[in-house]
Amino acid sequence: MQIKFTNYRPQVLIPFIGLLWTISSWALSGLWGYGVLQGTGPTAIVMLFLAAYDNLLWKLPILNLMNTIPNLNGKYIGDISFHWNGQDGDKSCNLEIKQTCSNIKVKSIFNKEDENDSQSISTEAFIKTDEAGDRHLYFYYHNRGSCKDGDTLDPHDGMNVLEILKEEKVVRLKGYYFTNRNPQTKGCMEVTKKSGGNK
Repeated sequence: MQIKFTNYRPQVLIPFIGLLWTISSWALSGLWGYGVLQGTGPTAIVMLFLAAYDNLLWKLPILNLMNTIPNLNGKYIGDISFHWNGQDGDKSCNLEIKQTCSNIKVKSIFNKEDENDSQSISTEAFIKTDEAGDRHLYFYYHNRGSCKDGDTLDPHDGMNVLEILKEEKVVRLKGYYFTNRNPQTKGCMEVTKKSGGNK
């Protein structure tokens, strides 16, 4: 388990941990008296809480005040438009986002008629809030390419920058991407959540 505290609000997290440790210590001393559990017990309880929070509790109302990010877990559908080798094109796109409070993993699948599907997996992803309060999902990815049946998509790396747009209960991700292909591919992506968690 690796917890990254980048997405946590320290002004809420630190007092909460202090309070949890104090209550745990008091409760354990009442049950077993003072001893080894007085120091190690509260620490273990805090660690268990952090593990549970990072994986599940961060999405719950009230408890989500301890972090700074939206819950993007789920499946998205949309399309990309791109420019490559002097030509414009478009493909349908499916995104699947798996997220904890500390980590985000993005898998993208691209489909086009008469072509094999290609798949990209994020190698690093994070959410950033700018000065105006707008949130963006950034992710670097690797695509293994496809050389089946005449496909010419070579393995490559790239980056997406997608603004997180929430209108009532609809979540959209909209922005641009570019790759290190030669010649370079660049374009736009827009997807809408069709299932999954929300915040």
